[in-house]
Amino acid sequence: MKQFGWKADLRNPNLEIFIHLSDVYSVLGIPVFRVPLACRPYIKTPGLRSTIAWAMASLAEIKAGAVVLDPMCGLGTILLEAAKEWPDVYYVGADVSDSQLSGAYDNLKAAGLKDKIELLKVSVIELPLPSESVDIIISDIPFGKKFKLGKDIKRTVQEMERVLRVGGTMVLLLSEDHHGHLKGGEASSGPLASRGGRTGDPGGEERVTGAEKAAVSEPAPSSSAASSQERLATVPPLGSLVPVDCHRVSLGKTDALISKYMKSSSPGR
Repeated sequence: MKQFGWKADLRNPNLEIFIHLSDVYSVLGIPVFRVPLACRPYIKTPGLRSTIAWAMASLAEIKAGAVVLDPMCGLGTILLEAAKEWPDVYYVGADVSDSQLSGAYDNLKAAGLKDKIELLKVSVIELPLPSESVDIIISDIPFGKKFKLGKDIKRTVQEMERVLRVGGTMVLLLSEDHHGHLKGGEASSGPLASRGGRTGDPGGEERVTGAEKAAVSEPAPSSSAASSQERLATVPPLGSLVPVDCHRVSLGKTDALISKYMKSSSPGR
């Protein structure tokens, strides 16, 4: 501005330049559209950012005829983006929240996809599906606003692993805390929201899953239940899931990780 006398109109600029710097590389980008790419005219109630949802579905490498499950579908953004791009697939969405499922149905209806995606009201830790009956799982693991999922992420992923067929693919959007727990590390003991949870993230879904409710509201387990939980705790956090790929993404005020896994074998083999 001092050298050339240029003036910047921050409210209505002629050109926006995005620069991302890291210790290893830098990326410079210039948007080619005035309207953000994440603004989809067919989504009535925004949930997870559409571009993130599309990227997750793309990473899953969906094939025609596959059975695709989102066990914590929220407002259905991931399934909607996947069904738009890969239509010849059987999609199932599940969530424990009536309000989230209602919003998902409205979105699917507005997009003309209510007959392409089946919605179920179930808990992610008690999926009413046979073992190894799903080809692909894609899900946004909620970071939590009032409750933290914490180490119960392992129980959640183990149930997903149960219904995923051998050779199947799982793509998850994880917070750094969740990613650390799945790797076997210890995350901070404070609430996830204190580490930049989704509060304030435009288009971010904030919900409480069955797993989260179980983590904070279940009574003390009986001796038999405690024994079962102890056995569960001895299971490796990823079981037969083999990490394939991992990408860091920005959700506005916080970062997250898109992690891809493949199921290598059946339990006990």
